[in-house]
Amino acid sequence: MNDAPPPPGDPLEPIRNEIDKIDDQLLVLFAQRLQQADKLTALKANQTGLPLRPGREVSMLRRLMANAPAPLDREFVLEQWRALMTAGLRRQRIIDVVVGGGRGDPARLFDVARRHFGARTRIKDLGEPQLALQKAAENPETVVAVTSWPSAPGVGAWWPALTERRFHGLHLIAGLPLLGSTEEPEAALFAASPSEAAGGDISLLLAFDPHHRLQRALNEAGLMGKEIARAEPRVLVRVDGFVALDDPRAAVLSRAGLDSVRVLGSYARV
Repeated sequence: MNDAPPPPGDPLEPIRNEIDKIDDQLLVLFAQRLQQADKLTALKANQTGLPLRPGREVSMLRRLMANAPAPLDREFVLEQWRALMTAGLRRQRIIDVVVGGGRGDPARLFDVARRHFGARTRIKDLGEPQLALQKAAENPETVVAVTSWPSAPGVGAWWPALTERRFHGLHLIAGLPLLGSTEEPEAALFAASPSEAAGGDISLLLAFDPHHRLQRALNEAGLMGKEIARAEPRVLVRVDGFVALDDPRAAVLSRAGLDSVRVLGSYARV
């Protein structure tokens, strides 16, 4: 190995020096960003619950991607800012992630969770979606669950378990990965935290529909949606737009013939 210094006039040295200067500037900016995260932590000192803002995160990433100059691409922006977001989140609360449902390719589901929550987050694969949901339900302020997408083919019809009362405190707050070209995400993020509108949202609802009145009920409630899975008499419904957990349109669905209507939550992608 030749460790000799570069000869005078090496054209690479000015470029390397410029990179070093930029790196120093980035260090200062990263520190300033974390300092602002610390201010949020101080202001939220008396608040309970998970410090997750899924709608704000999506809105922020969309803005950054739209403003990113060349040669930055969308994937680069997503990876770097997710790392910054999770670093700030760790300064507010240590959150553990449990994974369940990747039967066909468990490593893929684990990788989706890792990419979203960062390298330093503790992630444990529990095998089954119900086990991951139970862990999050038992630890609502410190644990979130990443499961296979409820209506994904080939992973088993586990989603009817979401009608069980023990999971009613959990809500769908994100579809992962955030950046994707498929209509449905690969994974669902459930947490004891409400979902947020970000624009272009999709909501998932659960209901009992023994008389197959879903489409009529959706029309009466003014909702654009469709059935995406059924396990009689349960039905899983995809609705265009943001539907809040206490949305009055859910009550209209009940009056129109559906039973035990539950808003699972909403998600938006960048």
